[in-house]
Amino acid sequence: MRLVAGRRLAGLTVVLDRVHDAHNISAALRSCDGFGVQHVHLIGDEAELSPNRLITRGCQKWLALHYHADANSCADTLRASGFELWAAMPDRDARPLRGLDFSRRVALVFGAERAGVSEDLRSLCTGAYFIPMAGFSESLNVSVAAAISLYVATSERRRILGEATDMTAEEITTLADAWIEADEARKLRKPRNDAS
Repeated sequence: MRLVAGRRLAGLTVVLDRVHDAHNISAALRSCDGFGVQHVHLIGDEAELSPNRLITRGCQKWLALHYHADANSCADTLRASGFELWAAMPDRDARPLRGLDFSRRVALVFGAERAGVSEDLRSLCTGAYFIPMAGFSESLNVSVAAAISLYVATSERRRILGEATDMTAEEITTLADAWIEADEARKLRKPRNDAS
């Protein structure tokens, strides 16, 4: 667990703006864990944003999930921590994904399946970015867009940092200790298959 904690990124995060499909939420969370992004922000009714554990394969227990009732509270929280918010969306002024400055603290914002990033949140973003595509399709499924974006963003951030993580040694230790403690508590809660 300490090895994995030492590869986490805290200066890159994901925002899911009213994404309601459990499959898409779950697949995005799995990508966050897989690429080492520790914090995920979800906007909407928490009760309706439950991941599908068959798809996440339990990865959500290693992530810090932050729920926000609306765009303003999410943007305020991220900006207070020094994040720029970049919306994944086709836009006349959008930059290509690799054109973002990943030396800075960046929040990648993904919108709902049909509506995309809400106007409320779009107006609070630093700007928009797009994933260059060569086919007839002009957009990707939100979970696919998140996976591609995370691959590029995490690779670029680590290349710029010259390190696997942007966290301090103390932050890594705190995270690993929290994981170990939570894992031990889960094991104690599991029913024992005792034949006696």
